[in-house]
Amino acid sequence: MRTYILRRLLQIVPTVLMITLVVFVMMRSIPGDPVVALLGDAYTEEDAIKVREMYGLDRPVLVQYGIWLGKLVQGDWGASILSGRPVLQDVLVRLPVTLELIILSMVVAPVIAIPAGIIGALRQNTWADYTATSVAMIGVSIPQFFIGVLLLLVFSIGLGGLLPSSGWVYLPGTCPTMVCGVSLWGNAQHVLMPAIALGVGRAAILTRLLRATMLEVIRTEYVTTARAKGLSERPVVLKHALKNALIPTVTVMGLQVGFLIGGAIVVETLFAMPGLGTFGIDAIIARDYQQVQGFALITALAFVIINLLVDFTYTFLDPRIRYA
Repeated sequence: MRTYILRRLLQIVPTVLMITLVVFVMMRSIPGDPVVALLGDAYTEEDAIKVREMYGLDRPVLVQYGIWLGKLVQGDWGASILSGRPVLQDVLVRLPVTLELIILSMVVAPVIAIPAGIIGALRQNTWADYTATSVAMIGVSIPQFFIGVLLLLVFSIGLGGLLPSSGWVYLPGTCPTMVCGVSLWGNAQHVLMPAIALGVGRAAILTRLLRATMLEVIRTEYVTTARAKGLSERPVVLKHALKNALIPTVTVMGLQVGFLIGGAIVVETLFAMPGLGTFGIDAIIARDYQQVQGFALITALAFVIINLLVDFTYTFLDPRIRYA
């Protein structure tokens, strides 16, 4: 196990390097110039040349990437071209918002999917199965922003402002500055609708997958043997069938992290949340190369680390799986 962990940790390095390199090259290939946005109406060609020299933007792309990588190894993520603030500081300020949103949406998804998938499999071709399958199909088909708009219309407008439509309140102990609002109840009010909007689509995908997997597992010999031994239906389903059916579901949940980060951009913009999603899209629009690189780096790290944790989860779900 120790050798496997070390090998997987070493694999993170080339993966992250490749992702950051691709983003680095692509950002400098698309139209737009951060120098123009920085100088604004005071733009002159002479000043533009000086600014490009100051930030190293006049050098070849691979040389710029090498300089950025060298600073990164020393813990320097660079500074925003437009605001001048350290990128790492901006990332750490916004990270708690997106992290909480993604974690809660990953909780919402299995809370909905596991009961629906089990019911659909055990009650196959009944009204319960048809209902779960139909709702899952609708959930897959509806875009996240549309679900968010419906939630806003119902809970923020239709019910007289029961839940806030925008903004953010931090959990106690997670506020990165001295000026942000902190409240457990306020945080719950602000995160509930975004988490549901982001998690419902993932729940629909997991429901369909878990139902199909459960239908296969409950027909296997070991499940039949467990029932023949006189075990009640509950331990047969939860201990023998569900545990094995969760393996492909957990795999898909790990892969869904990338979609959750992408969906967070839409959801955070819709609910005006100060998270990494809005940070990334604002940086791309402004052509702020340093901030885009910081966003790509933290996204790549999150994706590979969560998939590593998913691999470790397999050993808990299936004792037959061992890593050398």
